[in-house]
Amino acid sequence: MEYNIALSNGQILKGIIKSPGDNLRALVIMVHGHGEHILRYDHWAELFNGSDIGLTGVDLPGHGRSEGKRGHVRDGDLLMEMIDIMIDESNKTFSGLPLFLYGHSLGGSIVLNYLLTRNPKIKGAIVTDPTLRLAFEPGKSKLVLAAIMKSILPGLVQQTGLPVNYLSHDREIIEKYINDPLVHDKMSVSLFHTMMSFNNYSLSHASELNVPLLLVHGGEDKICSPNGSIEFAVKTKMAELKIWEGGYHELHNEPFKKEVFDFLISWINKKIV
Repeated sequence: MEYNIALSNGQILKGIIKSPGDNLRALVIMVHGHGEHILRYDHWAELFNGSDIGLTGVDLPGHGRSEGKRGHVRDGDLLMEMIDIMIDESNKTFSGLPLFLYGHSLGGSIVLNYLLTRNPKIKGAIVTDPTLRLAFEPGKSKLVLAAIMKSILPGLVQQTGLPVNYLSHDREIIEKYINDPLVHDKMSVSLFHTMMSFNNYSLSHASELNVPLLLVHGGEDKICSPNGSIEFAVKTKMAELKIWEGGYHELHNEPFKKEVFDFLISWINKKIV
């Protein structure tokens, strides 16, 4: 089912709600990664539905079917507002239902920042392969330039050069990604600056986490380094860390994705018993 939300700046974000119906026992609010869109998680939503868990989410600003310049987000407050709206609307529509946040890659870093700054009243959160530490960390000069350009040309967009071959070991996934008209490889100066600010804040304030967190990372992720997840997890007792040996960046799209899903469902079930 279609699900749209409106941000305070007038942007319409388009998304989905997938529910198993009357047997619904929990809801997952999904925040996708950079350059992609929520429809890439249709198969994941079906698996959740098979366990009587709903999944909802919207395309980030400037992504997928949502409005906005491709790859551009004006500031991080809009991303926090996006999750605020989804949680508020979920609580109204599914009153009393256990809620979980789930973020992948950039979405994972957005979720971590949200947990630390908003301390939401949810059952827990799942974060996979967040951007806390990039496999190829940008140099200090690039970070300084981004900070300067954020004030001068925040909407300046550049290509990310994402190494798509390291998304998954499944070649079919790579081909679908490359040929997906809703996928892009653009990132604005302001979104880059927001991402790095979120990462720095989360790593500096990890000890303040008050929400149960399952943090999962592919051991061979060559896009977002597992070192970032390890660094975060050792600073808090609220996080359970799982490094998936042999996994690339998109664990939900690996040949062993069912094993990953079963692991996530097992964790969720323990939280809603």
